[in-house]
Amino acid sequence: MMRNLRAFLGIALTLLLGVMLIATIYFTLFELQWIAFLAGVLFAAVAATASQASKSQWLVMRRTRQLQRVKGVLADGTARLERTAEALRVAELRFHLIGDALPVMIVFVDREERCRYHNRAFAQWCGRSREQIDGQILREVLGDEIYQEINSHSADVLAGKEIRYTVQSPHAGGGIEHCAVTLLPYPPGSEHSAGYYALFASRVDSAAPAPAAMPGASVGDAMTGSHENGDAFYMESMTEQLIGGSDPRAQLVRALQEDHFVLFAQKIQPLTASAPYPHCFEILLRLQKEMQPPLPPGGFFPVAERYGLMGEIDRWVVRNVIKWCLDKQRSDPAWQMPLYCVNLAAASLSEPDFALEVRGELQRHEFPGANLCFEIAESEVTGHHAEVRAFMAALRPLGCRFTLDAFGSSKVSFAPLKGLTFDFVKIDGVVIQNILTDPANLSKIRAIASASHKMGMHTIAEFVESDDTLAKLREAGVDYAQGFGIGRPAPIAQMS
Repeated sequence: MMRNLRAFLGIALTLLLGVMLIATIYFTLFELQWIAFLAGVLFAAVAATASQASKSQWLVMRRTRQLQRVKGVLADGTARLERTAEALRVAELRFHLIGDALPVMIVFVDREERCRYHNRAFAQWCGRSREQIDGQILREVLGDEIYQEINSHSADVLAGKEIRYTVQSPHAGGGIEHCAVTLLPYPPGSEHSAGYYALFASRVDSAAPAPAAMPGASVGDAMTGSHENGDAFYMESMTEQLIGGSDPRAQLVRALQEDHFVLFAQKIQPLTASAPYPHCFEILLRLQKEMQPPLPPGGFFPVAERYGLMGEIDRWVVRNVIKWCLDKQRSDPAWQMPLYCVNLAAASLSEPDFALEVRGELQRHEFPGANLCFEIAESEVTGHHAEVRAFMAALRPLGCRFTLDAFGSSKVSFAPLKGLTFDFVKIDGVVIQNILTDPANLSKIRAIASASHKMGMHTIAEFVESDDTLAKLREAGVDYAQGFGIGRPAPIAQMS
């Protein structure tokens, strides 16, 4: 409105000056210089008005182009959303198609123990219709006997652990029926699962061949394949869908070559003033696919393990953590580099060249090894003690730190650490989650913290989700805490 008012005033002033000039010439006998002066003023006014009009026209044209660009962006965004919705619809159809074709019985159970998805084999196995399963309580669908066995493991699987066990029972047609049960947390790699998939695969040990399945009969009566084969087929199908291609290995190799992986980080908070590292993060990994949310490790690690790519993934992580830190230092010289903790797979520890390559990366970039900590699972220390010792011996002289991961999930024993020097002990989340209700777990944490301190190691508690848990951990003498109650994983640039 103000712009229009200014334009109007400029035109009015020009007209007024023109009228004054004409009146002066007509009614007076001014000298020539006065007439020239008034003409100059009139010319300046006309030029100013023309300039204002030209500027207004330019602004209109620029706003028009901006509007066209915004329209284009909105149209492109709308098209992307439509493509994403269609891709999700196709993926869901493909998931259901594969699920219904599997011989393994599959059901997804949420945290309220309600069945939210099942395949055709599960419905036939239970002898129930889809309406009698969807949204129903697991106990009502499976019955008390099978439910009680699953329920005894539900806390562990909801805490992110995979559970596998086998149940044996007499078969109605003779022989012994073996039912292998696998409980898989979902989403994979999450510290707070939304639920879990339960897989049931059975076979019958009998002298006579098992009869063919009849409509409505138990699927377990007709299954002859082993649980391992069925489970492998299930996992291969699931990971193929998640990664998005008929050749999962090629997809992962391409992701490594084209840097489709994304570094995430999760804060590890010190609980005591004496904790040596005030800023500490665990490095996590996601696989970024176009128009899809980042895929957590559980969606691609099984494929990487199957095709021997875990070592390459660990190399990618180390290289890119170093690169990111150096780029950050160049852009912000005042930035203080925190301690970054990197998980290592068993395959990396078993490769003699892996430690040498990491050592070469650190020396080539003059990267401070004291800002890099490698997390090694307790099971790997027990099963590959010599390899772990050689790896630590190669990197310890450069200042690298080491964490014993997933400690205390079953029995507490420091015997496997003989000859190894760790800087941190990360207490398994299964122990942490129950300390508010189980005094035995709290006592176990106190014992671990006390023994670790005597051995010169600091303790980290994972799966921390509440302030009450934090208070108990401080009382128990734990040095650091990690979990959704501290901070959720996010891209590393947001956590620096």
